Amino acid sequence: MTAAQRAGGVALPAVAGVALCAALLAAAPGCERKGASTSSDAAAASVAPAPSPATDPALNWGGTTPHDQPPVADPLIAQAEAAMRKADPKFDKFEVDYFSGDLDRDGRDDVAIEYGIGEEGAMRHVAKSVRVLLARNDGLQLQADQTDKFEDCPAVRGIRDGRLWADGLEACMLPFPRTLNYYQFEWRDGGLVRVATEDAQQRVLSRLRAMREAIEAGKVSTLDANLRPGPTIKGETAPAPDPVFADAKRRRAFADAIGLLSHLELQRLDDHERSASFVKPRGPDAGERRLHIDTAPDDATVEIDGYTYVVDARATVEWPEGDGVGYHLRWRLIDGELYLEEADAHDLDGLES
Repeated sequence: MTAAQRAGGVALPAVAGVALCAALLAAAPGCERKGASTSSDAAAASVAPAPSPATDPALNWGGTTPHDQPPVADPLIAQAEAAMRKADPKFDKFEVDYFSGDLDRDGRDDVAIEYGIGEEGAMRHVAKSVRVLLARNDGLQLQADQTDKFEDCPAVRGIRDGRLWADGLEACMLPFPRTLNYYQFEWRDGGLVRVATEDAQQRVLSRLRAMREAIEAGKVSTLDANLRPGPTIKGETAPAPDPVFADAKRRRAFADAIGLLSHLELQRLDDHERSASFVKPRGPDAGERRLHIDTAPDDATVEIDGYTYVVDARATVEWPEGDGVGYHLRWRLIDGELYLEEADAHDLDGLES
């Protein structure tokens, strides 16, 4: 899943859309989620022209994805769907997402399913469920409901490295929900066990450290995705990455700054802003390095190439380049990954975070 919602026609701004839907939900049952579905009801309704996800937030399944692409035929997914339909014929009444990968580390692909639940009327699609099907000699076997393992509205991101990766959203009904936590689960003793949790600040720090490690290992090309304004939409041509890391000196300066700053205790500026600084007193690279993280930026959503994304945090890394001039990279945390917002020189006394 991505945080993108396709913009088309006349789209409400994200904040206004959330407020409007909340107001309508309180006032009338007509403002309800009509998430895309593989059910026969949805197929029957498909004869009417479908609104774009941007003009109808109800098409944004759970608030994080346009879901405007038909599902890809996959025998494993078809088997999982058949097993789920046998257990609950109406499991895909609202929407459903499938994720495959080896979760129990037995060398065979398993399947995780995330789907919406709710009631007809104003309370339709109020939550989500997560089910797991494990590969066995006689096929996929449906396991017990795993929804109670999530404290927040679950948004499964995938299965990789023997773990299920998922986000915890603030609400299932909102068109543009913020991500509260980033989770990793392993399959142990018949259920999902949470083995890692990061909030937005921790996620920013871990992604900055991962970028530093890639630079240190000489794997700069693996950072191309980070050097774009936002996620690349499947099926669309990715824009060229910003060339900032093509400059070896600047690449080295960024890695050094992260090495010095990312393990320092961040100082509290207010409820959602933290910063850290380190001053080198002497040498050609003398001066202050600074890291600033804002986990509630004013522009909580941003539109990039016709898609709207939730910005869960903004981070700025800055360092001196000599002669009263500094350089900074500003990143946006979208879908749990950092994307470059700005790369530029600045007066050492004039940068505003």
